[in-house]
Amino acid sequence: MGRKYTIISGDGHVETPPEPWVSRVAEKHRNRAPRLITLPDGLGDAWIVEGQGILHTGQNVTGRGPVKFAHASYVDADGTPREGTGDAVSRLHEQDLDGIDAEVMFPPVFATRFINGISDHDAYLAMVQGYNTFLAEDYCSVAPDRLIGAAFIPVSGIDDAVAELERAKRLGFKTVCMQQFPNGTGAPTKEDDRFWEKCLELEMPLSPHITFGDMQGPPPKGPAPSDAKMASGMTQHTGAVAPAYTMAQMIVDGVFERFPTLRFYFAEINCAALPSMMFYMDRDYYGYNDWFQGKLPMPPSEYFRRHCLFGMIREPLALKMGELMPLDWFVWASDFPHSVGTYPDSLGYIKEAFAEIDPTLTQRIVRDNIADHLGLDLDADITETPDTA
Repeated sequence: MGRKYTIISGDGHVETPPEPWVSRVAEKHRNRAPRLITLPDGLGDAWIVEGQGILHTGQNVTGRGPVKFAHASYVDADGTPREGTGDAVSRLHEQDLDGIDAEVMFPPVFATRFINGISDHDAYLAMVQGYNTFLAEDYCSVAPDRLIGAAFIPVSGIDDAVAELERAKRLGFKTVCMQQFPNGTGAPTKEDDRFWEKCLELEMPLSPHITFGDMQGPPPKGPAPSDAKMASGMTQHTGAVAPAYTMAQMIVDGVFERFPTLRFYFAEINCAALPSMMFYMDRDYYGYNDWFQGKLPMPPSEYFRRHCLFGMIREPLALKMGELMPLDWFVWASDFPHSVGTYPDSLGYIKEAFAEIDPTLTQRIVRDNIADHLGLDLDADITETPDTA
């Protein structure tokens, strides 16, 4: 009998230097692509990205630590790639060392969020397409059942978003992540329906990293009907807990009435804050309705229950929330090689943190929920790790 899935991290990151994926950018736009520089006097590596200041390498390549906020490097003193920054085969060996079988591979911030400063539309889109092509064909293709890539959706408008979604499907991706609403802004519009409809048609799961769109809207002032005021009013006391405002906007916009089977996996949020977030959204929806004068078919918290999964990393406190919210909404993740992760002792962390949790529920959190979301076959044999890294 071959190797099966036992533990799947719902959130890992591809943190290679830019060169491997930049080689996949259309040649005529490659001179505008991000590049890596080595800073003088041992100050580590940094990215140069159009429209940004120098972006110091730090938390994104923490690995087993220690955490640095700057002045880190992609290579160790002996010249070998730092853990989490190498090729796909190295990544499989790192999974084995960590005691896990697979990861959902989210993109690096430097290769996605920070390329928004590229002013030329075609050049920006070439970066997104280049990264997604690299991820599918050069990286995840080594073991697509264990390196489960999340394609990145551009923020350059609805036509580009739908086109890249369709291309992601053709490339074999099992899920996509997004930074803004499909229309390219921080708020929903009706044209987004084209994207939601296409996701359901293609059976492409949605896996935003933390959230997408604006984190928090302006406070409502005075009674008046307004979608923006209603979404903002419902989240007055949730702070910046993701994805409160994003979900509030979609709830008020009626997205889930139009698409009742639409679901989101929000990776890497502060799950221990979810019970209070949903309590305050329900309370403020009912209590502050004079501000926004709107009516929903169900309380805000019920939309979360029906349409969301939430990713947690090193959060033993969240596992004590069982009396406040269902723990089977959670997806465990290592976040490797980022700074709050559990590498290289994820297996030890799970054994300790989940010691008092029912084994069946533990299995849902560390394997089954994300497998269901992505449509993985838990009975299938998975790719064995090559003998050499």
